[in-house]
Amino acid sequence: MNCKMWKTHYDKINKEKHPLANTLSQALNLISSRDGLKEFQAIDLGCGNGIDTFAMLEKGFSVLAIDKNPDASLLLKKRINPEHLVRLSFQNLSFESLDELPSADLVNASFSLPFCHPDQFEKFWSNIRGCINSEGFFCGHFFGTKDSWSSNSTMTFHNLEAVKRLFEGFELLYFEETAKNGKTLSGKEKFWHVFHVVAKKLHSTK
Repeated sequence: MNCKMWKTHYDKINKEKHPLANTLSQALNLISSRDGLKEFQAIDLGCGNGIDTFAMLEKGFSVLAIDKNPDASLLLKKRINPEHLVRLSFQNLSFESLDELPSADLVNASFSLPFCHPDQFEKFWSNIRGCINSEGFFCGHFFGTKDSWSSNSTMTFHNLEAVKRLFEGFELLYFEETAKNGKTLSGKEKFWHVFHVVAKKLHSTK
């Protein structure tokens, strides 16, 4: 999507008041059950209009929100609770241009990773794996090869085996594959093939 299309996408989400991603909701529930949690660090990859970012801030996390669209920063600043500003950082970068991610206890990527160029995905995923602290969490989505957008050579798609290989050294806490007809937010018909993942990093995993 170009910047204009992303802005339309964000505006529609705002008007329809979409909830946070189910994968993030599950991860937050798992994290809240842990004892002795201090200064939890989170990264929101492809933060968009901030629905997931705000949910993590509400939980008391410090959040680095990343999005290649500069409009995302404006949306975050417009809608954020002023009390949360001190715990929010924003980087206006594409996934392909990220050389390194800071250490994090949670990495959230709600329907954003497929938009990383396939030539750069392996490097980017290695970056994500490396930044997650031991016993830290990942939650997010991957598009399957049957998805109706799979002919787009600038996007990344995976089959079941490939997705599971990405999580070697992680415990899969939630994993669901869905394949169904639906619509995009713009109302266009689309076949969605999606892997929904919540995973916990094991000790000493790189």
